[in-house]
Amino acid sequence: MDRRSTIITRALRLRCPHCGGGGLFRYWVQMIQDCPHCGYSLASGNRVGANLLNLVASEVTLFIAMAVIIVRTWPNPPWSFLQFGAPALMVIAPLVLYPFSKMLFIAFDLAMHPEAMPDAKVHGVGR
Repeated sequence: MDRRSTIITRALRLRCPHCGGGGLFRYWVQMIQDCPHCGYSLASGNRVGANLLNLVASEVTLFIAMAVIIVRTWPNPPWSFLQFGAPALMVIAPLVLYPFSKMLFIAFDLAMHPEAMPDAKVHGVGR
């Protein structure tokens, strides 16, 4: 696996994108400042980008869910269910996707700016 896919895979598993160590969240929505294994800073300037990624992922999830329900039940879609289900999904989806969006944004940043890594040899930079 190449370096970028390794970093992104680690993030999707809620592990440090830099070293692969776990234990990065105290609670589902509270991330620690630095990785306890390698010391990589996880909190530097990622709040806005991670929130945007979370919003986009939640909106895409809502669109796909609504499209599937409408297409599968056409010509009589359950409008009452969608009227209450869509807002419920828009409350639940961001909470479920929050840690993944935080870690993915950090992973994207690390993949695009490898020179900022404390240990470039771990990721094959400079070979």
